[in-house]
Amino acid sequence: MSSTPWLSIIGLGEDGVEGLSPAARALLEGAEAVFGGARHLALAAGHLSGSAHPWPSPMLAGLPALLARRGRPTAVLASGDPFCFGIGATLARHVGPGEFLCLPAPSAFALACARLGWAMQDCATISFCGRPLERLLPLLQPGARLLALSADAATPAQVAALLCRHGFGPTRMVVLEALGGPRERRHETKAEAFAHAPDPLNMLALEVVAGPAARVLPLAPGLPEAFFEQEGQITKREVRAVTLAMLAPRQGELLWDIGCGSGSVAIEWLLRHPANRAIGLEPRPERAAGAARNALALGVPGLRLVRAAAPEGLAGLPAPDAVFVGGGGGQPGVLEAAWQALRPGGRLVANAVTIETEAVLYAAHARWGGALTRLGVERLDRVGTMHGFRPAMTVTQYVAEKPWAEAGAAAAMASPLAVAGLGARPGVSAAAIVALVREAERRSGLAVGALAAPWFRREVPALAEAAATLGVPLHWVEEEALKAVQPRCPTPSEAARRATGYAAIAEGCALALGGRLALPRITGEGVTCALSLEE
Repeated sequence: MSSTPWLSIIGLGEDGVEGLSPAARALLEGAEAVFGGARHLALAAGHLSGSAHPWPSPMLAGLPALLARRGRPTAVLASGDPFCFGIGATLARHVGPGEFLCLPAPSAFALACARLGWAMQDCATISFCGRPLERLLPLLQPGARLLALSADAATPAQVAALLCRHGFGPTRMVVLEALGGPRERRHETKAEAFAHAPDPLNMLALEVVAGPAARVLPLAPGLPEAFFEQEGQITKREVRAVTLAMLAPRQGELLWDIGCGSGSVAIEWLLRHPANRAIGLEPRPERAAGAARNALALGVPGLRLVRAAAPEGLAGLPAPDAVFVGGGGGQPGVLEAAWQALRPGGRLVANAVTIETEAVLYAAHARWGGALTRLGVERLDRVGTMHGFRPAMTVTQYVAEKPWAEAGAAAAMASPLAVAGLGARPGVSAAAIVALVREAERRSGLAVGALAAPWFRREVPALAEAAATLGVPLHWVEEEALKAVQPRCPTPSEAARRATGYAAIAEGCALALGGRLALPRITGEGVTCALSLEE
């Protein structure tokens, strides 16, 4: 493939083409086709020599038409900085860094800071475009400055109502409309007095002020039980704080919360960093529904809930970085399934209050090592007309970190991991890919450590989903590498050649990353798979 970028991603402000640099204007005017929103295309009207392509709704439906132009001069118009809550990151998932050139304009956040005299590094940023308003709640710290992109003209009033419901009515709100263009204007008020009909193109600047009844989310773990909707099935805040410390959340990691009940541990995990992910396993529908409401009320609506019991409900879930077993730990196979799924270096934390579950934790300690701790909490309570400390049930906590190379798996670790080369149809499902990779592992006796797919299937989301489910990286095989290994592929397909120009895609992708073929092509539903190993 050519190393010359064929795609120009051009940031456009409300001042239109006049605000573009000479280089950006030249790329726009030289493009054979220009993709963008109707507003952006209207701003650039009169400067397009190529065809205009408004994004459909949903926008992702327009990506195949864009990607079909690979190799020909094409431009995409975006608001301000395309990589600041914009289309840039979406395009970069489908187009390699050498294929595009991005020329950003000042972002709406940069313009807002310039108008208000705020330092960007002191502000938190958020977008409400396609995202729940509740994501704002963890950011509501007294004195905080927040910048938020609105979805439409209704967003500012909705944010004002949210602030008032949670006790932040005195918060200063500045609505900045059509920044950088001739229609720019500004409206300032308090959330509790908001009454304004803004332009649909607007953003918000907030200076947070907490009222007397505001519920400010503490930055430390161990939220009060009163913050959660629950029926007593909740890890007490003191034990929860210790549990979170033992789980040791890190940016972007995934937690399994098995028997999540009210969802308190998973929710606090998500509150530690906005990139964190959590899956709660809860078989009782009413508790799962309550956990979902708690997650929304506490500003982490991304909590994924699976209404099933362990270990059966764990099948097919993406591999976790940490597992908390708060309920059901005494059931046969639960800890074993969690330990097997856990990534190397991951943490397993299990709490028990019954002697039956304690026995399971003792066995786990004997098998995997780790640490056992007993946690006792006593709280002041009334005793008749006097007071005394009433103890809660003692919690036995098991903590273990999965080693990178377990002694019990030495034989498996001694063998190199295989690369699974994949040929996939555009409509293939992630489940079909995962099933075929598992079948390839079964037939070969090898463990797959990476997936490899051809560059022209970057727009197939199931490939990335399958890699996430399997817990392995996904590599894209470029044209030159796929072409070079075709003579070494033992089972060429004329149908594949007619459809793609290559007779052996799965085997070719496997050989491009590995030294020798360990399993020739096998076929599944919309997908083919072959395995290779380094020589």
